[in-house]
Amino acid sequence: MTGERPEGSGAPSRDRPRLVLVGAGHVHLEILRRFATDGPRPYDVTIVSLEERHFYSGMTPGYLAGQYTYDDLTSHVPSVATRAGARCVIGRAAGLDPKARIVRLEDGREIGYDVVSLNIGSLLLGTGTELTRHAELIKPFHRVERIKQRLDELLAEEPDGKVSVVVVGAGAAGVEIAFALAATLDRAGRSRSVSIVEAGDHILSGYAPRFREKAQRVLRGSGIQVILGERVTEVTTNEVGLENGHRLPCDLTVWLTGPQAASWLAETGLPTDRRGFLLIEDTLRSGGDPAVFAVGDCGTLKAYPDTPKAGVFAVREAPVLWHNLLALSTGEPLQRYEPQQGFLSILNTCDGKALLRYKGLVSWSRWAWWLKDWIDRRFMRKYQEVARSEG
Repeated sequence: MTGERPEGSGAPSRDRPRLVLVGAGHVHLEILRRFATDGPRPYDVTIVSLEERHFYSGMTPGYLAGQYTYDDLTSHVPSVATRAGARCVIGRAAGLDPKARIVRLEDGREIGYDVVSLNIGSLLLGTGTELTRHAELIKPFHRVERIKQRLDELLAEEPDGKVSVVVVGAGAAGVEIAFALAATLDRAGRSRSVSIVEAGDHILSGYAPRFREKAQRVLRGSGIQVILGERVTEVTTNEVGLENGHRLPCDLTVWLTGPQAASWLAETGLPTDRRGFLLIEDTLRSGGDPAVFAVGDCGTLKAYPDTPKAGVFAVREAPVLWHNLLALSTGEPLQRYEPQQGFLSILNTCDGKALLRYKGLVSWSRWAWWLKDWIDRRFMRKYQEVARSEG
């Protein structure tokens, strides 16, 4: 932006340093909540959010399946920011200049910072390619609205015809979304075909065989076809082409492959891993610039590079980031984050039950669904209550 002063920078000296939170993911929402409820406020805070509403990924399948309303799984980021005494800027981050200490937005705006934290998540492998042009990508998660709209259109267009859906990717998100789509079509009384296509040799990579086998049986019992060891080579408006030459009829393709880094992270000049995610120390700081933090999917821990890019780890990073932001303002020592070895995982099968894994326990049950529902509603309530208390 030639000739323009970066937004929020270049002004007369401030009493407090400028903290810019780029992305309204789980961690940054928690930071805002703590500024709102715990204090102190040693920074002038700005949050950059892609949308006004934050969609909680854990409740997205239930939303598709009609178990949750729009208000249940969203929180209003500007209201949370206002309660925290922060400014909210709606826009997509497109660059970071550590030397100039500027965050660049896609529309050309620039925001100056003294300290910046990135919580922008990840994209899906294949994003922006010809392969995904006719597929629905569920990241960022507000795109679930487009999938819901497309389902409504399909149900209206052919009220008696068969609906065919293909989900590409058999990770936890892919499996849950397949269950959600099947449940939605069943609830509408429609004949349907739901398939999951996975390039790997098994579903739910990273889970133990016992849990994968249980999930496979539940998928089979739900009439969901699983195709393993096949790459998708083409997606059209009505077909999905596989590497073996087979073609699947498809009215809707949902793309849920592995994580891909935003391309601009590698352009910052800061250290990145081989996939382009920012390399961070266990203090959640970039090793290349102490003014830059990264949390959630967009950062790879240098000491724990194989940590899965999953929300359960991001949630545990939030208290460490909170402590370190305050410590940075006072010159106190920073805390170190160590990823948890095991964690509770519950997948919604969208039929009043859920698949649960915790340590040696594996269950597909109604009580597992009740537990997941209680955890998710309690998690969202924290931010919804802060938003409602604005002013």
